[in-house]
Amino acid sequence: MFAAKKMRLVMSVLASAAVLAGCADDTTGPSAGGESSVQGRVEETAPPASSPSASGPERAPAANARTVSVVQIQADGSFTALATADVDAGGSFTVQGVPAGRAELAVVAYTDGGAEVGGVLIHEATRANVTIVTAPINGETTLEARAYSRFRASASGEASTSSELSLFTHASSSSAEAAAASQAEIDAIAAAYASASATMTAVYQMSGAAFDASTRADVVADAAVEFASRRNSGTSSTIAHRMFTEAALDAFVDSGVDLEATVLATAAAASTFDATLDGSSSFRGDLDLQPVQMNLLARERLAGSFSATAEGSVAVAVRDVLADARAGLSLGLGLIDLRALIEDSLTAVVDAGADACVTLLAAGASSTVQTEVRAAAEAAFEAARLEARLQSATTAQAAGSAMASYRADVRAAIESMIVASGSVTVDAEALTTIFIAASGGAYIR
Repeated sequence: MFAAKKMRLVMSVLASAAVLAGCADDTTGPSAGGESSVQGRVEETAPPASSPSASGPERAPAANARTVSVVQIQADGSFTALATADVDAGGSFTVQGVPAGRAELAVVAYTDGGAEVGGVLIHEATRANVTIVTAPINGETTLEARAYSRFRASASGEASTSSELSLFTHASSSSAEAAAASQAEIDAIAAAYASASATMTAVYQMSGAAFDASTRADVVADAAVEFASRRNSGTSSTIAHRMFTEAALDAFVDSGVDLEATVLATAAAASTFDATLDGSSSFRGDLDLQPVQMNLLARERLAGSFSATAEGSVAVAVRDVLADARAGLSLGLGLIDLRALIEDSLTAVVDAGADACVTLLAAGASSTVQTEVRAAAEAAFEAARLEARLQSATTAQAAGSAMASYRADVRAAIESMIVASGSVTVDAEALTTIFIAASGGAYIR
C-alpha cells in the first residue's frame, strides 16, 4: 500500500513539476487544468503575524478566525491567495476553486479585520477534482507555516522541503509559547531547520549517499500527508507525530538509504538544530524533542536489524534500552528533563550493552578477563558516544568534520575489546554498527 501511495505521489509531483516549470512562483501562469478543494478546521489561533512580539502566552480562541485562504508560498516567503472561504461556527472550512497543479501551499486563517492568526502547510500538489485534507490549524501548525515562509525567504530556502520541516519540528498543539512565538523565535526556528537540513545532506554525502533536502522531502511527503489525515480524524498530536516519524524512517529505508548513515545524519542534524536555537527560543526543549525522537528511532531500528545475528544478544540489549528511552519522550519535558533522559538512556545502554558483551565474549572466562572485557566494552561505548564530538558542532561543516574519523575510532575500540576477550569468532564490523546504534546520539546543549 505504501508503494502505491508513493507512486501516486511521485506521479502528482511530476505532473506539478511539468506545469510549474519556469513559473513555480507565478500564480498567474497556466495550471494543469481543473480545480481542487481543501478541507480542514481551526482548533486555535495565534497572535497576528504582524505583531512585532506576542503580548503574552495567551492563545486566541478559534472563533477569531473568520476566513481562510489557500495560498501559494512564494520564493520570497510571501503569500499569494488562490481561493478563499468562510470558517463556520464549529471552526470547519472547505475552500473550493483551488487551481490544480499547484505546490508550495498553505492554508492561512484571518480575522474579520484581515489579520493572519493561523496557518497549516499542505504537503501535496493540488489535483483536479481531488479534496485535500489538512491537519487542524493550531499553535504548532501555525509555527511551522510561519517558519517555512521565513525559510523560503532566506538564501537557503531554495529547496522545497515543507514536509521535512514538519517532520523535524514538533511543538505541543496546545503550546501557548508556540502559538505566541515572536518573529525572532520564528526566524530562529527557520534558521535552525536550514542548518539541520544542510547538516543531514552533508553527513549523507560523507556516507556516500546522494540524499539531499529535496529528495528527502519527496520521500517523506506521503508520511506528511498521512499525518494530516490522522490529525484531521482526531488522532492526538503526540501519537500522530510518532507515526509520522516511523513512516518517514520506513520511507528512508525504502529509498535505499543506509540506516547507519541515517543515525549519523539525524544525530548531527539534531546537534546543529539545537545549537541554532540556543538562546533564541523560549520553548527550545519542546522543539528539540522531535529530532531526538528521530535519532532514537533510527538507532533502535539499526540495533534491531542485528537481532538475529551471532551478536544479537548485544543488539537486543541495546535496542530494548533505546525503545524504553523513546517511550519516555513526551512533550513538556523541558530542556533539563530532556537532557537528563538522554544521559540516563546512555548510561543504561552502556550498562546493558557491556554486560551483554561480557556474556557474548567471555562467558566462560576468568573473572579477571571478564572485568577486562567489560572495561574495554565501556571504553568502546565511550568511543561511540557522539555527544562529545558534536558538542561544538554548530554548522553542517563542523558536524561533518566531527564525523570524519568517527567510525574508524569506534572500530578500533571494538577490536581492542575483542582482543581483551581472546575471541576469534565475533564479527567486529557487526559490533561496530551495534555500538554506533547504542551511542550515536544527538547532543543537546
